[in-house]
Amino acid sequence: MAKGNLLIVDDEVLLLNILTRNLEDCADKIYTAVDGIDALAILEKEQVHCVICDINMPRMNGLALIKKIRADNNQIPFIFFTGHGNGELMLEVSKYGAYDFFNKPDYEGLEEAILRGLSDGFKEPLKRGSQEEFLSEYHKMLNTLK
Repeated sequence: MAKGNLLIVDDEVLLLNILTRNLEDCADKIYTAVDGIDALAILEKEQVHCVICDINMPRMNGLALIKKIRADNNQIPFIFFTGHGNGELMLEVSKYGAYDFFNKPDYEGLEEAILRGLSDGFKEPLKRGSQEEFLSEYHKMLNTLK
């Protein structure tokens, strides 16, 4: 059964390698990019079902990348994994439909979010209740603001 393709975008090559190794069983294919410009090139050529992305990167940062992707009317699940997270930034990326948000180096819940993102990227409906069973701090914060 197909799992979907994942794109990991981060300017830290060591982290790209670690994430690729740790997540290889989660996806059919894992693409990597060191910034938003490289990520856009991959997204133009390859079928990707979920993106995990850093915020601060050279040439094109994560916020500019999600803005460009959404401007192209692409609603791919987009998960931020950054060392520069804060409530204001979480709210900003939520405006562009960020799927989830995690602070480096905390990996807790990241794999589960990626699996959900890959599944949603395939447009397979989530099983009833699965989203309520797993709410990240990002989702909890967004729910308190509603």
